[in-house]
Amino acid sequence: MVYLVGAGPGDSGLITQKGLECIKKADVIIYDHLANPTLLSYAKNDCKLIYAGKIAGNHHMVQEEINKTLVEHSRLGNVVRLKGGDPFIFGRGGEEIIALIENNIDYEIVPGISSCYSAAEYCSIPVTHRGVATSFHVITGHEKVGNETVNYSALAKLSGTLVFLMGLSSAENISNKLIENGKSENTPVAVISSGTTPRQKCVTGTLNNLSALAKQMTSPAIILVGDVVNLKQDWFKQKNTKILTTATPLMNKSIKNAATDFDITELPLIKTVPINFDLFSKADIAHFSHIVFTSANGVKIFFEYLQKSKTDIRTLRDTKFAVVGKKTADALESYGIYADMVPQIHSGLELARLMCEKCSKNDNILLIRAENGVSTIPNILSENNVNFTDMHLYRTETDNSKQELLNLCLNDTDYVILSSGSAAKAFSEMADTSNVKLISIGNETTKSAEKCGLKIYKTADNATAESIIDCIRRDTK
Repeated sequence: MVYLVGAGPGDSGLITQKGLECIKKADVIIYDHLANPTLLSYAKNDCKLIYAGKIAGNHHMVQEEINKTLVEHSRLGNVVRLKGGDPFIFGRGGEEIIALIENNIDYEIVPGISSCYSAAEYCSIPVTHRGVATSFHVITGHEKVGNETVNYSALAKLSGTLVFLMGLSSAENISNKLIENGKSENTPVAVISSGTTPRQKCVTGTLNNLSALAKQMTSPAIILVGDVVNLKQDWFKQKNTKILTTATPLMNKSIKNAATDFDITELPLIKTVPINFDLFSKADIAHFSHIVFTSANGVKIFFEYLQKSKTDIRTLRDTKFAVVGKKTADALESYGIYADMVPQIHSGLELARLMCEKCSKNDNILLIRAENGVSTIPNILSENNVNFTDMHLYRTETDNSKQELLNLCLNDTDYVILSSGSAAKAFSEMADTSNVKLISIGNETTKSAEKCGLKIYKTADNATAESIIDCIRRDTK
């Protein structure tokens, strides 16, 4: 099955619920330049990502190649064709459907919110308004001068709002044609760039200076022509600092919640692969006095295994739990268990020191962590003769499918957050440039990053989302 999914106009929250469900179950996602990269963080670990972006003057993939790619990959499972805005509003979705029909491939359309009205709404400009405009008309602005098929004579006579998509480079021609055909040169106009995103910008004027307004803006942009422009209000707060966070989805969510004044793009660079599915046949967990988690991922996988093996949670009634920090503690609390030990400074080093202080030689500790994680905790426990079993429940791997997307994002990013040594390693392997300010979550991650040849710009005081964002906020003042 192939799903043509409208990604919406830019704000990742404006995708439909059905569109997001399609992304989550996709085996292959073929995505456009205008699809918000954060949406791809919802894809499965093993989902294949294919970039098919088309920017003015730079087509990564021509339409015929996209059609062919859709057909070829439809045999691999569920395919999502993720398109900016709505698939059928100047999105060439109809051409892609024809290719699928010709090859007897099942498909489904998932409509998306279009920028033709939503970008205006984020400026409080209604494209229709009682007594002002009883209709709105969407027109392509992507035509060669002298070879127009748009009927400007008819458009100039309409009293409704005119909305031109992809018309930034044709603004002068649009203005001239409308005025030549009788539209008043004093008709209000607006040019909206990067609509619905934190970097949205809107300029207004009249039809006779549309070309000058357009030169102030960058693509993607829409042009509005009509009296509704006079209704413009400013409710949407622009965010000028752009941050790329490469953490796990759970950590990315915390970072986004802490950074409401910044433009956050979520792009996990590592994927978690569960291992040791036979944990509960290898070890009698009731035998352990303490269970230690070094990440929220470890908590999640542990309890998934507990459920799959039909192990009764009451087996753990006498067990004490230790976690590396607040986010791991929160993950544990979601299963109804409150950590007995959480270090004040959230790091593996401080957790190990706390364990050595609180545990006796009679205690038996189960340490749950990543196969390729740093060895700070086991090393310190061994040095202090603490009895423990080192159990690897997962490993982290570089998600190489994100390489192209990562470098696209780096073209327009002020800060990159590295939340772990494995994220730093992945960044060093995939990033084409180091000309960006790298923010580390803590000293251990900074050391790992420097071993990979990365230059850390700043290190957060504490290993929390709030501390990372405070670090960036201080730097932007």
